[in-house]
Amino acid sequence: MARRATPEDNAQTTRAGSASAGPASASLPASSAREHLTRPRVVAAALAIVDRDGLDGLTMRALGRELGVDPMAAYHWFPNKFAILQGVSEAILSEISADGVESATDWLAVARTMAVEYRAALLRHPNAIPVASTQPVMTPRGFELIERIAAQMVRRGWTPGAAMEAINTIAAFVIGVCVVQAGVSPGSEPVTEDKIMEVYSAIDPTRFPTLVAAVAELGDANIDEIAQFDRALEATLRGMDAVYRERGMLR
Repeated sequence: MARRATPEDNAQTTRAGSASAGPASASLPASSAREHLTRPRVVAAALAIVDRDGLDGLTMRALGRELGVDPMAAYHWFPNKFAILQGVSEAILSEISADGVESATDWLAVARTMAVEYRAALLRHPNAIPVASTQPVMTPRGFELIERIAAQMVRRGWTPGAAMEAINTIAAFVIGVCVVQAGVSPGSEPVTEDKIMEVYSAIDPTRFPTLVAAVAELGDANIDEIAQFDRALEATLRGMDAVYRERGMLR
């Protein structure tokens, strides 16, 4: 029963790279452009396009316009659409700083940090959530973050294989939450909090007594996305801790 995030919610943090990825004043020849472009700049431009125009707007031609270069110049860094989407996924992961994981008291704190920051990054880029949900991490820069988190979990009692399995589970949980909170059906507008409460207040208690009681019990927490996320994350992590310890994959 969570509300969907509004555009204001998703714009709380300035979109990474959008300020520096704008189109140049004039296009450069492909050979000259390759000398001026860097992979991070091309990735930032791709993410800026997805933020503004959606995934359908991300084409080589659009990427060339965003960078102010001949579209062929982008092929030097990304030979196809799959490679570009990998770059977008990498750009989102790069927004996860994971500060403090090395000094975390236990693996739960490590995982909590990763999950909270990953959710924030995805909600800053709702148009890119389908990329996160369908593109496996396959770039060295993406591996760097996973290696850092997995290494900290192994130091806190996980086997390497179980740590990777746990990271994938947590990532899937976060992506699912973000789809619910920020996803918009094609051709529709986000459902507002007021609309949700209007519908809930009109539920017939004779037909749905348990549902009405639940809404009354939860009150404002019923539509508090952050509180819901925190409770669900805590339940997920504690459940994983118990199951993996029972199986001897966490000591």
